[in-house]
Amino acid sequence: MSADSPFDPENRELYTALVRPPDRYKFGHAVATTYSLDFETALAIPISIVFRDAENRDEMLRSPLALLQSVERMADRIAVYCDRGRIKEAHPNAARLMALYEKTIVEVAAPGGGAFHPKLWCIRFEPEKKTDPVRMRVAILSRNLTNDRCWDLALALDGAVNDEENENNRALTKLLRALPRLANPATRPAPPKFLPSLISDLERTWWEGLPAGASKVSFAVNGLDSDGWVLPRGEKLAVLSPFVSAPALKRLCDGYGSRDNLRLISRAEELDCIDSKTRELFTISTLDERATEYEPEGVDGPCSADLEGLHAKAYLVERGSRLQIHLGSANATTAATIPTKGGRTQNVEVMATLDGPKTRMGTIDNVLFSEAFQRLLATYTPSEPPTQDAAMAAEKALEKMRSDISALPLDLHCSEQDDLIHLELQIATKEKHVLLPDGVRCFVRAITVPNERGYDVGRLLCGSDTELALGAVPLGDVTRWLGIRLLDEATKVEMTFTLGARLVGVPEGRDAAVLRAHIANVDNFFRYLSLLLGTLGEGSFLESDTGGEGQWLRRLGEGNTSLLEPMVRALSLESGELEEIGRLIERLKDPDGGETIVPKEFLALWQSFEPLVTSKRGRR
Repeated sequence: MSADSPFDPENRELYTALVRPPDRYKFGHAVATTYSLDFETALAIPISIVFRDAENRDEMLRSPLALLQSVERMADRIAVYCDRGRIKEAHPNAARLMALYEKTIVEVAAPGGGAFHPKLWCIRFEPEKKTDPVRMRVAILSRNLTNDRCWDLALALDGAVNDEENENNRALTKLLRALPRLANPATRPAPPKFLPSLISDLERTWWEGLPAGASKVSFAVNGLDSDGWVLPRGEKLAVLSPFVSAPALKRLCDGYGSRDNLRLISRAEELDCIDSKTRELFTISTLDERATEYEPEGVDGPCSADLEGLHAKAYLVERGSRLQIHLGSANATTAATIPTKGGRTQNVEVMATLDGPKTRMGTIDNVLFSEAFQRLLATYTPSEPPTQDAAMAAEKALEKMRSDISALPLDLHCSEQDDLIHLELQIATKEKHVLLPDGVRCFVRAITVPNERGYDVGRLLCGSDTELALGAVPLGDVTRWLGIRLLDEATKVEMTFTLGARLVGVPEGRDAAVLRAHIANVDNFFRYLSLLLGTLGEGSFLESDTGGEGQWLRRLGEGNTSLLEPMVRALSLESGELEEIGRLIERLKDPDGGETIVPKEFLALWQSFEPLVTSKRGRR
């Protein structure tokens, strides 16, 4: 957001820019929350951290070794919480890497029975100089951790950690503390070890350089207790919300009088489902269908032409001489904004409020309805609401099944036979069952098995069977992630998603087996090392030619310094890369005592470094 035009459609930022450290800082740890998630986008985050200066990032996103190396480095430093049942179907190539990301992604549920819907990043950056303070970044978004191409909003705030507590951050720390207990108690992993210290740092962070001319910022979280976000009354209100409900809209507009003081921007298909009396309370606009064709003159680089659909959520209130901009995850819907009898909303949502004088922030007319944004809007023309057909009814029924199945405590038992791991699915609690409606079938598979339609899990779900065999896979393909496919046989409507189970009895060395599966030969070993050490050399020294493993061995034998120089630099900087190399060598050893893929020439070089690495580690 910028102070002169915070809602300018060409004011764009890449999602991965959120994790980019400030100058003279490095990435430390992060916690993220999202409603939905796809593995491919989740994998882009660690690779953006590890290879933040890489010019060939697109190539690295397509490189299994680059993805492997980044996930290996970041798996214990990132925690992502998403609504259970909302992980999208995974491609087998991404699925194999996600075996190393299992403890990073945790599925949770809203305690009020609605959706776990907040979109938040809380990131700690550590200084290169120990005398500098730790810095934090908080990002409040409307965007999920997916490759969705809708119009979204994001607010990113940076600040330094000091000794004094900032009371305005309490809603955020309350959400972070609640996250581990929102997971399924039968299958949830242990909370990340860094979470308590991250929360402590967030409590003592003071935000700098507020955007959009604001003089103060505050935060609120709905859905955890009765102390949630309430939109204050004012003289004028503008609502930007893709999803709406009549009760929520009526509640928002109460006390504003004329519809001239009430503006609403939403999706036409949502508005069509609202009664006309409620619609008449607002002056309504929609995103013009031509919005994706809008391309301002004289602009190079990213433009609005590659975006489609509205997903941003914002509420702008004029109160006397001040303007408030509320933005975050909450739609103008009943589940997101109206408390139940228990005092909390059904959904868990997070919102940020920017507050300041109109003399600096502007008014609703010139902040939201700027000339650039007006070009994307069209006057809403009502249409008949869609009639419920068989396919829509089937989709609604499958959605209910998704929710019920996602709540089950699933165990995936592993047993080793004939060099393969046999997988068996069980429900951990015998009293927990799901009865599928007539004509609805459910299939499940291990997501690392390609081109597999899955095994019929209906008898296990209803309790007729106590286990379901899911076939056998190599150790490196064992993962807790299951592919679920729901099918309505009458309409042929399908719904697919990924669900996590608890691994039981997985043999030791699974992570090492994943590494060995990807680093299957000497050439890949050296390429992995060049990725690991690339940021310490003179630029990247990934080779463009394809000379095979012989090129690496010849260069070692000829005294080539392409690996030696960055290894020496890593030793002097004590940056941890050599310790990673040591762990890698150990994990690449054949578990049956056979020869390792690490060539003898490199082992000889490593033996000269290993005592020095051990010595430095001891001094620390």
